[in-house]
Amino acid sequence: MFSQFRRSPRRSAWSRADADPDDLREYDAFGPWLLPVSSAIDMPPRFRSAYDGLKGADYIVKIPRPIDRREACPGADLYGAVFAADAHGFTLLSAPVDAEGFMAREVAWDDVAAVRAGHNLLHADFALLLKEGDALSVTYNSVSADLMARVLAFARQRIAGPDEFRSPPGGEAEEFEGFFFNAMLSEERRGGQFMLPIYFDPPGRPCRNAQNRRRVTTGTLILLSGGELVVIDRDAPMRRRFFAHYAYRRTYICLPAVNAFRLLPPPESVPGHFMVLELIIDQQRIGIPCFRSPDRVIDLLRRRGVARL
Repeated sequence: MFSQFRRSPRRSAWSRADADPDDLREYDAFGPWLLPVSSAIDMPPRFRSAYDGLKGADYIVKIPRPIDRREACPGADLYGAVFAADAHGFTLLSAPVDAEGFMAREVAWDDVAAVRAGHNLLHADFALLLKEGDALSVTYNSVSADLMARVLAFARQRIAGPDEFRSPPGGEAEEFEGFFFNAMLSEERRGGQFMLPIYFDPPGRPCRNAQNRRRVTTGTLILLSGGELVVIDRDAPMRRRFFAHYAYRRTYICLPAVNAFRLLPPPESVPGHFMVLELIIDQQRIGIPCFRSPDRVIDLLRRRGVARL
């Protein structure tokens, strides 16, 4: 989220004996991890004026700037953002490096179309895809994955629709193993409910990119879980054959909120290209690259009365 930062004084420029105790406490706790805020003194100084308005939230979390530990010191501007989540919505406070104060944005859960979580080694993202078409994103170090898993579950509970297993789509169950099978089991353990696989593209199939160069698929799995569609993919739908690829992504879509859908076909007479299933929620467009026709997903949407464009 923050690509630049102001260099803080070197460690040799200060001493612990001369540091303010509150600044020293913040400095000692500082690192690449996210930290919960439970009192006004935990709030970074730049954001402290907002604490009274947030203190009743279920989660208040401060996000460190990407500052190397040796560049930090007590009293420096160590945190670039704070977010809060409660029963009503999500608030993000962000502070530019070279400006005073901070910016605030509040989003009600009714305005959220989907929640997305992405990981690529130590880089991680949490995003709310908004019905108005844009997204509210938080970038963090994946050492804080456990904390963000709880925030993710909290957000999902606030946007999920009613149970859809009363009329599941027909057809045979998908067969898969490896990464995607383990990902499904992980989702079931986290959510405490059964996941019905309704679409699967296995990884490793030969395909073509937009320039018609040879690639292999990375795989996509779509699960039906209560009133959610859970899309698990590897962030990019294809990769070079011998290219190491560690990214993965999970998108939780509020199924009752889907207004319409369309299937964008691959280029004519060019084999090995992806089609795109586009789910439309007000102004938000969620595109899912598919290597074969997602018939069971389309059947589910049709039976729900969702219009096909």
